[in-house]
Amino acid sequence: MTLHIVRIAGLIALLVVCTFYPVLPGGYDPLAVSLSAMAQTLGMVGLLVTPVGIAWLVSELQKRTRLKRNLAIRGYYFALASIMTASIVAVAALFAALINGGLAFAVLALVVFCYIGSRLISKLKLLKKSEAEDFNPAPLYLVFIPVIVLGFQLIFAPRATNLSKYRAIAQSAELIGDIEAYHAAYGRYPSSLLALHKDYKPSVVGIEQFHYAPNGRAYNLFFEQPTFVTDFGIREIVMYNRLDEHVMVSHAAWILAGAPEELEARQGWHSSHDASIPHWKSFLFD
Repeated sequence: MTLHIVRIAGLIALLVVCTFYPVLPGGYDPLAVSLSAMAQTLGMVGLLVTPVGIAWLVSELQKRTRLKRNLAIRGYYFALASIMTASIVAVAALFAALINGGLAFAVLALVVFCYIGSRLISKLKLLKKSEAEDFNPAPLYLVFIPVIVLGFQLIFAPRATNLSKYRAIAQSAELIGDIEAYHAAYGRYPSSLLALHKDYKPSVVGIEQFHYAPNGRAYNLFFEQPTFVTDFGIREIVMYNRLDEHVMVSHAAWILAGAPEELEARQGWHSSHDASIPHWKSFLFD
């Protein structure tokens, strides 16, 4: 039982770390957002297996009493139901891997899930042949892992998002200072910062780079903030404009389809709010 408790704690820790990996300090990792999306999906959709796990756990706690009364033990059927329900969870996680990490990452995840599924099916066959009289710890995995992981995601996601966002904003100070120094020296802002090496890094694992674009008498400097299960399907763009003339458009074709003044009315975001730091603003897109 001690070994199983350690395993459960280890799996919870792994899923929690994967969930919050994109908002941790560090260099950019292109797989961070994909791993986080899968972990979040396993935590959220994983609740589907919890009712089966609770029913199975109750049955296991009553196992000795049922044996004494020569009543049937239903461990096999609970295990079968949990595998069928877990298959739905796996499909959801694979969909998250495909959307966020691409086809190759989804195929790799599929191979891992198929291997885990084959191991579970072999144990299911053994359980059908002979039901153990001792307590089966399998339902503990189904009950505690999804509930605790989702609890961590819901409780700590807002704070983790803010810490990540403000770290990236703080890291932009050097870049903004150098841009303003360029303006002071040459009387204009650089037309582009396109280069092979970006040099100025957000230092957040899930944020690849700062993006720069001239805008009227100033410029827009922005990055994409990783989001969590509480903002499913939402993309957050965090932008700086020293004149507070922020413009963030959802489609490049819109920029070419009409006059510049028309962009103000149809940028594509559904809501925006100040980032509590002067001249920074967040835009939320579906």
